[in-house]
Amino acid sequence: MVQAHRIKTVAIVGCTAVGKSEIALKLAEKFNGVLVGADSMQIYRGFDIGTGKLTKAECRGIEHKLIDIVDGDADFSVGEYVKLADSEIYGISAAGQLPIIVGGTGMYVYSLLSGCNFSNTPKDQAVRTRLKILSHFIGGKGIHRLLERVDKQSADAIAENDVKRAVRALEIYLVTGEPKSRVADKHETKHDALTIVLTLPRELLYERINARVKKMFDMGLMDEVISLAKFRGYGSMQALGYKQIAENPTMPREQIEPIVAQKTRNYAKRQMTYFNHMKLSNTVFIDARNYDEIERTVKTFLTEKD
Repeated sequence: MVQAHRIKTVAIVGCTAVGKSEIALKLAEKFNGVLVGADSMQIYRGFDIGTGKLTKAECRGIEHKLIDIVDGDADFSVGEYVKLADSEIYGISAAGQLPIIVGGTGMYVYSLLSGCNFSNTPKDQAVRTRLKILSHFIGGKGIHRLLERVDKQSADAIAENDVKRAVRALEIYLVTGEPKSRVADKHETKHDALTIVLTLPRELLYERINARVKKMFDMGLMDEVISLAKFRGYGSMQALGYKQIAENPTMPREQIEPIVAQKTRNYAKRQMTYFNHMKLSNTVFIDARNYDEIERTVKTFLTEKD
């Protein structure tokens, strides 16, 4: 599985509720794999129900890296993710196993597999401070709309309520005059990667999202958010469901659940737009219901010479 210069790596990506985890688990069982998370919210300890983390039983004995690695008050960057993921992938491959990246945070996946390095992009604290102040007046949605005007690619990769990342992308644009993706340092990628983007017809996907949101509320999402109230104001609490409940703690479930479902459907649409435009060299789109095709594609990739 280890090539002369680059590590064979498989990425299973797609929008929320498309079925990434189950397919990645099946592939791990088939090809002796270890899962490497690519989810910007599953990194937080205690944020379990609303981020769709697998339980120990659901993991079926398959290792899952980069889950529960920081507390809810951590300031975690894309650059930090890439550094940790590279280390995990190297260790997995060195042990003779297949690294399988799984998640829906497009910027994590693209940064890891493209060789982009955002850690050295220009910074200007004064500009960032002004943008943060502006966000208090126009809200996260307003900041996101500003970003869409100047850097659509980054906006598609950032949740509408993720003020921190939207502010950072705008800061880069204002300082350099270029979109974030154009000013990132480029390095030769360490991975010989196959990226499989899972797809579903929109109507079916939305049905799955609605069912998933209902299940989360049934499992106690509202109580989980209340238990994490000390993290209000941090980036972790910007996650879908957490933000809406934290801002409306007295709103009854029958009112807040449809709001969370609608926000999640909107986010899934943005995720798919990002993946449709993600420029990685070996990317295929496969219907999530066609596991046999997914397995055949992975098998062919693993037997190819680098």
